[in-house]
Amino acid sequence: MQPMIDSFVVELFKRANDENSEVLKAVCKAVVALVENRPDKLMPEFENVVNYMIHTTQHADPDIAMEACEFWLSFCEQDELVGSLKPFLNRVVPMLMHGMIYSDEDLLLLDNDDNDAVVPDSDQDIKPRHHRARTHDHHQPEAAGASSNSDASDAEDDDDDDDYSDDDDEEFYADWNLRKCSAASLDVMSSAFGDQILEFVLPMLKEELASDEWRVKEAGILALGAIADGCMSGMEPHLPSLLPYLIQWFKHEKALVRSIACWSASRYGKWAIFGAESNNVKVYFEPLLAGLLEAMMDNNKRVQEAACSAFATIEEDAGIYMVPYIQPVLDTLMRAFSLYQRKNLIILYDAVGTLAESVGPELNQPQYVQALMPTILERWDNLQTDDQHMFPLFECLSAIALGLGKDFKPYAQKIYQRSVRIIAETLQVSQQALQDSSMEQTSGDLAIVALDLISAIVQALGEDSQVLIAEHNCVVLQLAGMCMVDSDREVRQSAFALLGDLAMHCFPLILPQLDGIMQQLIPQIDRNGLHINVCNNAAWSAGEIALRAGKENMENYVAPLLERLIPLLNGESTQQTLAENAAITIGRLGLVCPDLVAPSLEHFAQSWCYVLACVKDNDEKSSAFQGMMTMISANPQGISKAFLHFCRAALNWQTPDAQLMDMFIQTFAGLKQLAGSEWEANIGMLDPQMRQVFKERFHV
Repeated sequence: MQPMIDSFVVELFKRANDENSEVLKAVCKAVVALVENRPDKLMPEFENVVNYMIHTTQHADPDIAMEACEFWLSFCEQDELVGSLKPFLNRVVPMLMHGMIYSDEDLLLLDNDDNDAVVPDSDQDIKPRHHRARTHDHHQPEAAGASSNSDASDAEDDDDDDDYSDDDDEEFYADWNLRKCSAASLDVMSSAFGDQILEFVLPMLKEELASDEWRVKEAGILALGAIADGCMSGMEPHLPSLLPYLIQWFKHEKALVRSIACWSASRYGKWAIFGAESNNVKVYFEPLLAGLLEAMMDNNKRVQEAACSAFATIEEDAGIYMVPYIQPVLDTLMRAFSLYQRKNLIILYDAVGTLAESVGPELNQPQYVQALMPTILERWDNLQTDDQHMFPLFECLSAIALGLGKDFKPYAQKIYQRSVRIIAETLQVSQQALQDSSMEQTSGDLAIVALDLISAIVQALGEDSQVLIAEHNCVVLQLAGMCMVDSDREVRQSAFALLGDLAMHCFPLILPQLDGIMQQLIPQIDRNGLHINVCNNAAWSAGEIALRAGKENMENYVAPLLERLIPLLNGESTQQTLAENAAITIGRLGLVCPDLVAPSLEHFAQSWCYVLACVKDNDEKSSAFQGMMTMISANPQGISKAFLHFCRAALNWQTPDAQLMDMFIQTFAGLKQLAGSEWEANIGMLDPQMRQVFKERFHV
C-alpha cells in the first residue's frame, strides 16, 4: 500500500464528489485514515481538505455527515497537526455546535417525556458490565493505594484506552451519532486550543441558551459541557451566572433538557467546590448538590440516570467536602433504591460506593450506618448470584467496608462466606469447562469481584480478619492459590492483591503455606512484563511477605526473586507502577536479607534511586529505603556509581520519620568517613542549593 499511497490519494480526491452515498462515506473514512496514518499526504492540499470536510459534515445524509465529522475528532487528536486548524476555527466551531442539535430522526428514538420510572427495564436496556481488577500502586498512602483501582492496563489492553475513559463521559458518548460526534469533536478541540475557541463559541452559546426552541437550548447546554475541560479558565468569569441557569434547567419541562443540564453541570463541579470565591461552596456547590439530589428522584428514567451519574462525578470531585451532607445524601440514595429500575440501580450502587470512598471513615457514624446498611444488606440477601447487579453491589460493599473499617465486623461474616462460595463455584465451573469442550468457557468476573471484596474486608478488619478466616478453615487461602494460577490474568491479578493484603494483616495464617505460595508467586513476576498488572501485584505481595517472614523464611526465595525483579527495575520500557513495586520489594528483601541482596547492589542502585525518588512518602517507601541503607552498610562500594542519585532520592523525602532520618544521618556519615578526602568532591557534583540543604539536613 505505501508505494501506491500517492496514486491512492489522487484517486481518492477524484471520488470526493461522487453521487453514491456509500462512496462518499468511504471517502470520508479514507481521509480519516490518512489523518491518523499518513497526514503528510493531506497537508499539501490541507485548505481544500478542510473546506471539503466542512461541506460534507453538513451533508443532508446524517450517516455521511457523521463519517465526515470523525475527521475533526481525529485531526484534533494529532498534537503535531492540530495547530494547522486554527485559521478555520471561525467556521468549524459553529458548524460543530449546529451539529449538536437533535435531528427529527434522533427524536423519534429519544424524545420521551413520560413519567416512566415505574416501567421495568428490559434485558436489552442493560449493557454488560466488566469489573476491573485491583492494581496496587504508590500514588497515595499505603492503605488507600492498596484498595484503589489503578488506570494501569495490561500491555495487551493498551489499545482499548481512549480519551473518554471516564465512566460518565463514556456513558454519555455512547450510542454514536452526528450529535455526539460533534460534541466529542468540540470537546477535544477545546482541549487542543483552550480558551482560543471561546471567541467563536460564546456568541453562539449565548444565542442558543436564550432560545425558546428547546432543541437549540439543549444543544447549547451540551456545548457548554463539552468545552468544560479545555476552557475552564476562560469560562470561570461566566460561571457565576451560568451555573444557576443550569440548575434551573434540572426542572425544565423536556426530559432531554433536564438530563443534559445534569451532565453539563457536573463538568463544572470542581469549580463549584474549589472556585476562586471564598463562599463558593455555599453559593454554588450546595444549590448544585441539592438540585442533583432532587433530579435523582425525577420520574423520568433518563433524567434519573443523568442526575445519578452527575452526582457520582460531583461527590468524587468533592471528596471530604461531602461530609456535611452525608445524611441528606444517604436519605436520597436509599429512597432511590425503591424507585429505580434495573439499569439505573447499577449507577446508584456506584454512587453509594463513591460516597463511601469520598468521605472514608467519616461514614462510620451510627446514624449513617443505620441509614445505609439495612437497604444494602437486603439487596445482598435477595440478589441471585447470576444477577447483573452483583458486580456493582460487590464494588459498592468493598467501598463501604473500607469506609467503616473495624465497624464493618457485624456484616463481615455472611458477606465473606458468600464471597468464598462464589469463588469456589466459579473455579469449579471453569475447571469443568476445561475438561468438557462442549461447555462454554465462563468469565472469571464473579471470582474477581469476590476476591476484591474479601480484600476490602481484610483491610477493613485488619488483624481481626484472622479470626474470620480461621473460623472457615482458611479455605480462602486454598482458593486464592488456585486463582494465582488461573488462566484468566485478571483473576490472577486480584488473587495476588488479596495475597498482599493477607500478608499485611493475617501473616500467621500464610506462614505454614509459604513454600507453596512462593512457588506460585515467583513465576508470575514476568521479566518481560507481558501481564503488567499480574506481575505488579505479585511483586508487591512478595514485598509484603518478605517484610513479615524474616530472613529464615525468605532466604531460599531471594535469588529467584532478584533474577526477575532486577531486570524489571532496569528495563527501559517497564511501566512506572511496576518499576516502583519492583524497587520497593528489592528494598524490603534487602532489609530482611541484606547479606544476600547487597552483593548485587551496583546492578540496580541507580535505577532504584531514580524510580523511588518521585514516589510519595509512605510506609512502603520508608521500609524500602531502610533496606537500601542496610544494604549500603553491608556493601558501601555498591552505591558508589549511584551516589548522586541516592543523595537526590534522600533529599526528595518530605517528612521522613525519626527512625528513617537517623538511618540517613548514619549512612551518610559512614559514606563520608569511607570517602575521606574525596567526600567534598563527591557532594560537589550536587548543585549549590541542593548541596547546602544536603549538608544541613543530614549533618554532613
